[in-house]
Formats: sequence, C-alpha cells, structure tokens
Amino acid sequence: MSNMYMQILTSTMDSHKETHKYAFELVKASRKMPVDRAEKQPHIQEIRKDYLQKSLRLRTNKKFR
Repeated sequence: MSNMYMQILTSTMDSHKETHKYAFELVKASRKMPVDRAEKQPHIQEIRKDYLQKSLRLRTNKKFR
C-alpha cells in the first residue's frame, strides 16, 4: 500500500515540475513575442505534449486499478 502511494506521489510531483517548466518557458518566450506566437514555439509545444501525455497516462492508470 505505501509503495503504491509513493508511486502516485512521485508521479504527481513530477507533473508539477513539468507544469512549472512549461509556464516558465512560456513566460520567457512571451517577453520577446506575443503569447499566441510563443505557444507555437516547438520546444514549448514539446513540453506541453509531454505533460499532457503523462497526465493522461496517470489518469487512466488510476481509473483502471
């Protein structure tokens, strides 16, 4: 039981780091250009895609366990 709790806790903490990374990169890019153009930058889209995939994987794992 505690091992499963630690897995969930660890994966949740990692997803928060990804969220912060996305936000910081977006803010840094938006200083030089409008936000809508900053969101279209390839490295920012990659961070967002990875975060969404991880959160979806975590959600489906919780649902079916």
